[in-house]
Amino acid sequence: MFNGFVMKTKLFNYLLDKMKNKQYVINQFSPSFKAANNIIMVEREAPSEQQVLIKNMYVGINALYDRELYRGAVPYIDVTFPYVFGVEAVGEIVAVGDKVKAFKVGDQVGTVKVGTAYQEYQCIDAEHVIAFPEATKEYLTISPTGVSAHLALTEVAELVGNETVVVSAAAGGLGHILVQLCCMKGCKVVAICGSQQKVEMLESLDCCERIINYRQESVDRILSTDYKDKINIAIDSVGRNIFDSFLKNLAPKGKLVVIGLASELSDESFEKIHSPRMYENMYWKGTSVRCFMNHLYKEKHHDSRQYLFNLFQKGSLKIKVDETKFSGIESIAAASKYLLAGKSCGKVVVEL
Repeated sequence: MFNGFVMKTKLFNYLLDKMKNKQYVINQFSPSFKAANNIIMVEREAPSEQQVLIKNMYVGINALYDRELYRGAVPYIDVTFPYVFGVEAVGEIVAVGDKVKAFKVGDQVGTVKVGTAYQEYQCIDAEHVIAFPEATKEYLTISPTGVSAHLALTEVAELVGNETVVVSAAAGGLGHILVQLCCMKGCKVVAICGSQQKVEMLESLDCCERIINYRQESVDRILSTDYKDKINIAIDSVGRNIFDSFLKNLAPKGKLVVIGLASELSDESFEKIHSPRMYENMYWKGTSVRCFMNHLYKEKHHDSRQYLFNLFQKGSLKIKVDETKFSGIESIAAASKYLLAGKSCGKVVVEL
């Protein structure tokens, strides 16, 4: 009789645990990673009539964005604690609300929404759910990272084709897609990265005219010698010296597109510059500096995503996912640290 009671208790605890949801959350704004973040266990939500419940299978890591969010430095996000963070995830629908017609249990789907990804299950309005061919790391990389690359080129850089394009952080999740899309348009691509492993990854894509390992070569010297006044489009996610080199070597009517500020966000404040104003370098050549933010082009996400899915399915677009394995909600912190250390080749993904 006692053994029967123990077995029933274990079964009850097992079923109870199955109704839980592990989340990685922000507890408070803080410059300290450990002070700001925590893993909690909550009751799993049931979907309302217009929602679906998704079991997340993979989540993408956006370490710089995450860090600025837990520091309280992202101005357009209203954070209420505890706040689940993370942006993109793919998984399988396990429950649907009564009025949801577009999806069913078992569908492979993705989501791209701030404050949803870093958890085992997410209950979300069906209007925010994206039908995926498969819930894989590669499709997760395409949406939204690939979408950002495509829209930055088409909407902001106004890529025409047969241009000279230089890309910083070219071996990252975003960069390796940027260089391929430029190559498809017949562009001469100059790719900048920071290790021999990244050089080899970029070489495997067979789409770059020149690859510069900035740890071994001077980016400024090479651009100022070989590409002076020849860069039609520069795509920069790093900033500081890279930005300066890109700007001064733009061709007449050239465009510098800022898609990130990695070198600035690692410090407590932005670097103070005491030099001539930017227009001294821009005016006589009619160049421009522009910035890209993915969420400002929401109405174009669907068509961009379908375009990239098609390229990937035809084998025209190679998607690189970093080979380092991260598993479980508990590994998100390590994955973020790995990405911030500049070690990644391709997209950093955590398997749940």
